[in-house]
Amino acid sequence: MKAYTQNDVLVLAPNTNLIASHIEEIRNFFLAQLKEFPNEKSVTLDVKGVDVVDSLGVNLIIGLYKETNANSKELKIINAGEKFMKIANFFRFPSILTIENE
Repeated sequence: MKAYTQNDVLVLAPNTNLIASHIEEIRNFFLAQLKEFPNEKSVTLDVKGVDVVDSLGVNLIIGLYKETNANSKELKIINAGEKFMKIANFFRFPSILTIENE
């Protein structure tokens, strides 16, 4: 996992599949980064290399969306591969989030 800021944007990159065995660690990392960089204007989730998203992964993304929205920030997803997009489309993420393909 990594995080960095660029042009008033906090970029979060899990670098792993969003599955139950990793979710707690990823969630804690994301929340810590949001607290460490509260002044960034938006948040970008870089899902490069994320092929599998289970139900807890979906909940993580929705929770991140709600957290950023509550703080008047935009959440965008970048580097979405084909497998990620199948899940995103199934849960209609593109209707609430900007998602950019790889």
